[in-house]
Amino acid sequence: MRRADIVVGLGFGDEGKGSWVDHLVRTHGAKTVVRFNGGAQAGHQVQTVDGKEHIFAQFGSGTFVPSTETLLSRFMLVEPEALFKEASVLQQKGITSPLSLISISENAPVVTPFNRLLNRIAEQYRGNDRHGSCGFGIGVTQADVETLGERALYVRDLKRDGGLAKMRDLQSLKCEDAKRYHSNDTAALISELGKLDLDFYADLFLRFYHQVRVISEEECHEVIRDQDTVFEGAQGVLLDQCYGFFPHCTRSNCTFKNALTLLEEAEFAGVVSKVGLLRAYGTRHGAGPFVTEDSTLNVPPCHNHYNDWQGRFRVGWFDAVTARYALEVVDSVNVLAISNLDRLYMQERLKIAVAYEGNESEFFNRNSIHIIDCNYQRLTERTAALGTVTPVYENVDGFSSSEDRALIDYLETLETVLGCSINAYSTSSYQKCYR
Repeated sequence: MRRADIVVGLGFGDEGKGSWVDHLVRTHGAKTVVRFNGGAQAGHQVQTVDGKEHIFAQFGSGTFVPSTETLLSRFMLVEPEALFKEASVLQQKGITSPLSLISISENAPVVTPFNRLLNRIAEQYRGNDRHGSCGFGIGVTQADVETLGERALYVRDLKRDGGLAKMRDLQSLKCEDAKRYHSNDTAALISELGKLDLDFYADLFLRFYHQVRVISEEECHEVIRDQDTVFEGAQGVLLDQCYGFFPHCTRSNCTFKNALTLLEEAEFAGVVSKVGLLRAYGTRHGAGPFVTEDSTLNVPPCHNHYNDWQGRFRVGWFDAVTARYALEVVDSVNVLAISNLDRLYMQERLKIAVAYEGNESEFFNRNSIHIIDCNYQRLTERTAALGTVTPVYENVDGFSSSEDRALIDYLETLETVLGCSINAYSTSSYQKCYR
């Protein structure tokens, strides 16, 4: 019987999705990794036992496994220039003809250079009130899809003229949009927006169209229906456009929704496993509420680091309240995995936020955060209200290795405060354990 594993982060991203996708491909023999949300802003790190390492953006994180292909579905926002660069890096790392491993839905939206610039102009304009964007143009591109419809740029449009005719129209719209963000801080970016060489990008997009395999929606369904697959999510449920803490979220569905839609459309009749990931401690990259943030938590550095658009990589203690909320949003998982336990080695004591104290409101109480589905005014009000709470911690013993009984005690405590079983955990990027 065919199998489809869907990997979703239940936090603010950075839960170890890449390494788990690689693991599932190797374990279950999946032939294709399906990307079903987000775009080139993904940074999914894979480190193999033989020393290969890559931070995957648009290629599926199972690409190091020979003959594993990637399908970019219509829910994936495609960035041709970035994909060319990633292919070149992968080729240097021993992947033969990386572009031959990519199939792309003809209906996938294309991230243009002016969408990326407008994203950065808007974020720069916000100053200290930044939303926490990665600066990759994801929100701007998704807005085009939702508001412009057929006037937006899709992969299918690249076949004719590299999308030049549409790009001229879209660049004009973005230059007009940029006027409302004009300031001394944004003037240089706005000037760059108006001077982009569209002929260069049209030529690049046309070459891209003919160097990857562009397929119809029905052909996408055939791949999903007839092969074992791993669906690779991006970001995390706490950043979801309908369930995250607006405006500090992404314009993307970060739950299982898009993957389940594709499986239903394909009339997939096999086994579907929903895999939810949580880090063993809290992290956030970018602006927004982070109740358990603690800059004194001394964990080893990882590949996440400061960048101009998101700022510093923030760390804190495990937050069982937001984890319970994410689990409620996705309506349960088949596998709940805790990652990065090894980064907590040698901590004498650990903290777990089991409840919140503060002004209880219509948005949350001591033990839970209430779901508000896509009402952006109320989502904004909930985000502000969350800033009034403080965490209630339960203290537990630290652990020094994967053989330490205290590690299992920590997992058992997490199970108790989450109210559900933890089925798996990882103590490095390539060591996975099942319970």
